[in-house]
Amino acid sequence: MAVPGHDRREAIAAPAGGGPAHGGAEEVPDAALVVVSIDGLSSLKCGIGCVVHWFFEAIDEIVASTAELRHDNWSLHALSPRLDPASDDYASDIVADVATACGRYRGDFRWFDVTDNSSLKNVWSLDDVDRWRAMCESAAAEIRGLAEGRSRVTVLAHGTMFATLRSHLAAWPNVQLIYMTHTLGRVFLDANSRNRTSYEDEGFALMRTATRDRIGFVGTYYRDVLLTEYDRREQDLVPFQNAVYIRSRRFGELAGAGAGGDLGPVPGDKRLVFSWGRCVPQKGFDVVIPAFGAFLRERDDAEDWHLVLLAPQEVAAAEYVASLREQLRELPPGSYTFVEHFEPLLPFRILASPALEICVFASRFEAGPLTLIEALAFGHEDVSIAWHDIPPMRHLLRDQPKTFGFAPLRAREMAEAMLRAADDGGGIVKGSVIDFATSMSAGLSASLSWWDTSEA
Repeated sequence: MAVPGHDRREAIAAPAGGGPAHGGAEEVPDAALVVVSIDGLSSLKCGIGCVVHWFFEAIDEIVASTAELRHDNWSLHALSPRLDPASDDYASDIVADVATACGRYRGDFRWFDVTDNSSLKNVWSLDDVDRWRAMCESAAAEIRGLAEGRSRVTVLAHGTMFATLRSHLAAWPNVQLIYMTHTLGRVFLDANSRNRTSYEDEGFALMRTATRDRIGFVGTYYRDVLLTEYDRREQDLVPFQNAVYIRSRRFGELAGAGAGGDLGPVPGDKRLVFSWGRCVPQKGFDVVIPAFGAFLRERDDAEDWHLVLLAPQEVAAAEYVASLREQLRELPPGSYTFVEHFEPLLPFRILASPALEICVFASRFEAGPLTLIEALAFGHEDVSIAWHDIPPMRHLLRDQPKTFGFAPLRAREMAEAMLRAADDGGGIVKGSVIDFATSMSAGLSASLSWWDTSEA
């Protein structure tokens, strides 16, 4: 299948075997499902991107499980910021995967323009609300084009920057917006939380004017926060709970003998302590590093242990990265590996490796912690989990009896949890995580009740 060009917007033809539109190949389907996202469509650099890309990879399973989609009078579309193909962040294989899925369901891949498309970090524009508004305006223009001549368009919007999309769709009652709350300003208390909260509040107020708009929650903790701190109603919320698509073909090589294969820069002859996620203060790496130092000072076998920090920096603040490097200099030489760029399969190889002994989850705040879900899905059964005791973590670990929680988030408390994990051993009870396609289908079924398929 051809990859969509950056200088045109024409539809992508369905591949061989793709279903024609209801009533004939030339007829525009009556309904459309549109996924707009900051990542996962033309790049793959963070947890949001993984969830979005898995959605397209799992689309056949999702459709089969969703009654509202089991007809041929709808189409699937991806809407991505126009990331420069010359950027290191651009991934042509990701674009091709998504385009193929869209074509199979009578749709296409579309771009919208952004102020600076030279890198994902510049597209993301972390705390630049004016750029976020411009992104919404540009994305909404594409959505309006899709809505022309259709009765029903549902938009799944991934990323805080899309919270105010409704401001450009006020005159389009045939468009439903589902805003995915991967972050919430009143929970993610970082340097940008005030801007984020104000922007979210504006978006939520706009969505109240559209009776079909909904908010997708990615974890049960966020559902409770939306009800209690954002004054939302049960009928406003739909479940799109975070999960890992374990049947992804990208995980195929991890099966069997390949599961604990090449760990790349990570030594396989050490007892590994592993923490991973985007290189942002939220993830608590600035506490993990001194905690590991304190852990080593208490061990007679310190030379046997090795810290692995997988902290992709594609959207990281330079000053935070510099502060982590300063902390790492305080650790014994050769006692750590700092992976600074996104490696899609490396976390899963480490999780499956018998060298891994302790996973550390130090997040200051979370929604539906995808890294913890990854550990529960892919970690070997003897791995120990040390975790900061916050509600989303507690919810996911409620059926895991052999883990090591700690609070508050300080190096001493974390080191003590790691020492207990090393001395007492832990383990994972398998089968406790939700299936990805099942989760996405549940959210769609709750959202698409207005898609009357009786005439499809």
